[in-house]
Amino acid sequence: MDYQEAMRQLTRLRSLIAAGGDDSVYSQEDRQIIEDIHFEEFGKKVRDCGCNDRYRDAVIELYSKLKRLQTMAKDQKYLLRPGVIIWIGTEAYSRHNLTDRVARAYLKAHPEAKKKFERLPDEYQTPEVEKLVNENTPEA
Repeated sequence: MDYQEAMRQLTRLRSLIAAGGDDSVYSQEDRQIIEDIHFEEFGKKVRDCGCNDRYRDAVIELYSKLKRLQTMAKDQKYLLRPGVIIWIGTEAYSRHNLTDRVARAYLKAHPEAKKKFERLPDEYQTPEVEKLVNENTPEA
């Protein structure tokens, strides 16, 4: 699913809860759409807490993230490794809120930090970087 389609679906899903509804307003197909987008963006399933608002909360979280970043995670050129947090001034960034613009600025100031990234654009893929990435990648 691309960014435009995801935002179209999330806008439709948000309109279903506009009157203060809970998860009961979503059909099984709607819930599957939410699950799919959530897994694509966060790499995990919607929380399984049994409450009546988990899909509603997921829609709000997804909509806010996609609207702020203006792109899907799979389309981002820069992706931090899981668990890595970088600081720029007083702002903390993880793989979930890092934009390409911020990542470029960070790497310009800290070129040695390339090993903190799981995904980089081609201009950063030099033999030295590949060696660092391979040395710091945990084996399965």
